[in-house]
Amino acid sequence: MDTCITVWHWPHQERWYDEGIRNSLTLIKEAGFTHINWNPDSGSSYWLADAEIEFTSRIVADAGLKVHSVHGSNGRNPITEIGHKNPGPFAMETRKDFLSPHEWQRRSGVELLRNRVDLAAAFQSPNIVLHIDINDNVFGSEAAERAFFDPLFQSLDEIRPYCVEKGIQIAAETLLCANAQNFLNLYDRLFVRYGKEFIGVCFDCGHWELIEPGKLSVLERFADRLIATHIHDNFGAMDNHLLPFDGRLDWHTITSAIAATPYQTPLNIETPMDRYGIPESAYYRRAHSVAVRLEEMVAEARERKSA
Repeated sequence: MDTCITVWHWPHQERWYDEGIRNSLTLIKEAGFTHINWNPDSGSSYWLADAEIEFTSRIVADAGLKVHSVHGSNGRNPITEIGHKNPGPFAMETRKDFLSPHEWQRRSGVELLRNRVDLAAAFQSPNIVLHIDINDNVFGSEAAERAFFDPLFQSLDEIRPYCVEKGIQIAAETLLCANAQNFLNLYDRLFVRYGKEFIGVCFDCGHWELIEPGKLSVLERFADRLIATHIHDNFGAMDNHLLPFDGRLDWHTITSAIAATPYQTPLNIETPMDRYGIPESAYYRRAHSVAVRLEEMVAEARERKSA
């Protein structure tokens, strides 16, 4: 049975970017996982050199793992570019921003996105997950809507041929920066303009529970566009990123809804091990048992549907 978990980077390790991640990959494989979601540098505008991409894809292959998804970067992440202990706003990463109204900045964001497409292609990953940071003011006026969608569409128009050439889809993630209706509005705009071969949905179930508690309208309306998942749990108040069954989410309903879509499993468990005070190897073993349980629930729901 295929199972997938997110690989995180842990900067407390002296060489987190090679030996640290290599060790995590080994433990993930030993726990029984077959696939990973690549997350290091997702919250960063760090530029991956060709040698890094080649090395990274090789250590994943050497571990005997496949990549189900790569978390891309939108260049708008609230972490520091320079290592001040208490940085001011000047030190936040915003320079490579594919949503920027400033042309040089927008183009830089497209180049950053292309860099992550190259990484996904080296991994033979089918997609990259992208944050599109819409907010509740976007649909408040025609001017606000144009200000948001003009650079977005220009950037996606530019990256689309490269994605199609490389066989990489973009999965726009369900986030927490707007209400559920405005995310549905965003997907309406995107999917009218672009086809399935280019763009779809990354369903983050923990995020969606926080913006539309107890409902799954995004899966009901855009089932045919579901191409990536971020699976984790919470108690409905904070974005805890717990392992499934450790919070309050209704996993019978969620797995049944996913089973009703064409989504190609495995699901991706997106819970970092620092949520649990246990050794890394023990964490991956526990996470794998949870992943197997969810995969079985999806398979059983699909069997019931086809019966």
